[in-house]
Amino acid sequence: MDQINNHYSGPITVQGANYQSHYVPAEKPYAVYAFVYEGPFTTIAQLIGTMLIGKVNEEGKMCFESKAVYRMPDEYMLDFEHCYIPDDMGSMKSDPKFLGFVGDTIGKDKLVEIGWMDLVCSDGVLPMKSFIKRIMMAGLKINLGDNCRMKEVEGSIEFHYNNEHIKFFYLEVRDDIALRVEIWISDEKLLSPREILSALWRQINNWDEVGVTFENVKLEDRYADYQTQVNELIELAKLYGNYVENGENGTLVYYLLSCLEKIGKGRCFYDDFVMAMNKVRFENNSDYDKDLQLAIELGYVSRDGNIIQFSPDFERMATWKWQWLHGEDK
Repeated sequence: MDQINNHYSGPITVQGANYQSHYVPAEKPYAVYAFVYEGPFTTIAQLIGTMLIGKVNEEGKMCFESKAVYRMPDEYMLDFEHCYIPDDMGSMKSDPKFLGFVGDTIGKDKLVEIGWMDLVCSDGVLPMKSFIKRIMMAGLKINLGDNCRMKEVEGSIEFHYNNEHIKFFYLEVRDDIALRVEIWISDEKLLSPREILSALWRQINNWDEVGVTFENVKLEDRYADYQTQVNELIELAKLYGNYVENGENGTLVYYLLSCLEKIGKGRCFYDDFVMAMNKVRFENNSDYDKDLQLAIELGYVSRDGNIIQFSPDFERMATWKWQWLHGEDK
């Protein structure tokens, strides 16, 4: 990976009347970093050099600043054409995290750090297997070790303020695995249970795809009273995953849970079902009877004349919500 021809292997200087730049290549083996920049997404890149950029200021003096130059994996190639200076990528959302030098082997701890960075500083949508691919493309090796099948991981309930000083509460795990899911908002705006379960399941599944699994999240002692709620949340997220893993029916599960959230109870009239489905599907002339018949065949709902009854699993998933016991939200 690091033997690619680089026609610019030595220092380069470019000068103009009011501008001067000097590129200094880094020593090999290159250091590999993870960081998040404006976009946002998390990337893995080699630090291949430093660019000294000088500009004439208002006083007529040449002022220099130093900027890192990164080489970023782009599908199946790494070459000098894929180099960036941070300013060209947009503003940095995180400090670059050193992973190792080309040829080094990193473990699960580094992967957890990258996963946490992605959840906190980025949009958290890249699967873990994509990070492993990019890490290896950047010249590192990975050995996750033996402690990948865990009975429980330690977590906590944390809150963070947004720009409007609203408190957002999260279930967070940041040591043996990286998980972060929003569970409550202080302005009492109701969060969609389906979105909570979907976000948590996506994160659990991302780790499962690379062989890192856990059975449950054990809360810190200060939040021990909420352990039962977290147990149920993990159980329901995995239950949700069991339903949506079937690609053919995953969309139907999404619509039914959204519909059930609109209705607010597991039993309704047929007309209420159609009205709710019309709000969540958006398409004109949708065949709700076809959706309903398939849901009945799969055991997701039942029908008795004009009455629609959702299954207990769906009712549990669609009505889950976080309950404070001691006013911690204040």
